[in-house]
Amino acid sequence: MSKSTVIMIIVVYVASIFAISLFGMRAIVFDERFPVTKVECINTTDDKVTVTESNGTKILNVPFTTPGVINAYGNAEGTYLQLYWRVYPDNATEKSVRFVYDTSLTRFEFVKDAEGNELGLILFNGPTSFSLRIMATDGTRVYDEVWISVR
Repeated sequence: MSKSTVIMIIVVYVASIFAISLFGMRAIVFDERFPVTKVECINTTDDKVTVTESNGTKILNVPFTTPGVINAYGNAEGTYLQLYWRVYPDNATEKSVRFVYDTSLTRFEFVKDAEGNELGLILFNGPTSFSLRIMATDGTRVYDEVWISVR
């Protein structure tokens, strides 16, 4: 290597250090978070529930037959309702929901898993009506409100 090549490499090296310290480098964040924009109850009419809509509120009508229980095989029997929901956008970072309702009502019970999370399965002990909010847990306070009527 000639002397001029070594000097040129040193000059480029010092100039690059000076340029980076003067202008800096842009930091790129790869941990993007996508907040929930909408939560929607997607239950449809079937043999257990009749779904109607009034003034933009979804009404879930459940006919009462016998009190709802979980049998020995872990299946629901009697009068029960399985809630289904969808969280938008599909790539939301935190897609879990919680159910907000009047806890003083005693004619129904939400089934919970081992950690205490409500699964969206409601067992009914008698006729009742109540308002239920399916709310996102990511802090956006986005929810869908449905009315559940058991007669």
